[in-house]
Amino acid sequence: MGSTRREIGGQMASNSDEFRSRGVPSGIWSAFRVPGRSGTRRPAATAEGPPEAAQADQGFFERQPPGTVALRHDGVRLAVPGALGDLCALDGENPEFFDRRGRSLGHLEIQGVADTPSTCSLFAISNLSKVRGGAYLAVWYLTRHTVAQSFEVQRVNPDTLGRLLKRLGMKWMPATNNMSGATTEVCEAARKKCQRHHWRLRDGGAGGS
Repeated sequence: MGSTRREIGGQMASNSDEFRSRGVPSGIWSAFRVPGRSGTRRPAATAEGPPEAAQADQGFFERQPPGTVALRHDGVRLAVPGALGDLCALDGENPEFFDRRGRSLGHLEIQGVADTPSTCSLFAISNLSKVRGGAYLAVWYLTRHTVAQSFEVQRVNPDTLGRLLKRLGMKWMPATNNMSGATTEVCEAARKKCQRHHWRLRDGGAGGS
């Protein structure tokens, strides 16, 4: 199956829901990385709802293949590298989509993530798969597992990525081409978008229509 590249940012294909800024080196860094540690991350929280629902959600994902953080109603799943919430594991490895038979459907390429206690920012996320909604899944995962209070995307194209980020409640930063939003609010908005696309999220409720 050939990969279809969809990008958003300084450059973007017309049918894209992802984003990418050209000329930016790949990789993810944390200003507080310490050898032997997984990097800055938000402590995992339980799923929304009563304790019984949270336990059921946790048990559901524990029965899935390792790394699964999102599962769609048709069996397509997204798996992330490293431990759950370890954003530094994205340095050189990509979240990958699989079908119900375990065949790869492509991956999300995340570039230039800077994760500090104050701000989690990024330059590019490219959807190198045929699975729609990858940008929302990527934003949800990043905002779900950072400790930063603010989430920022740099060098935003107002005609492409800007429209997507507005749907997540993000706003333009004065005198820049960057957009930002409160991490918890962006996370919740991205979660709802994913659920509308029938994704069940780890640490989130079952996806709805």
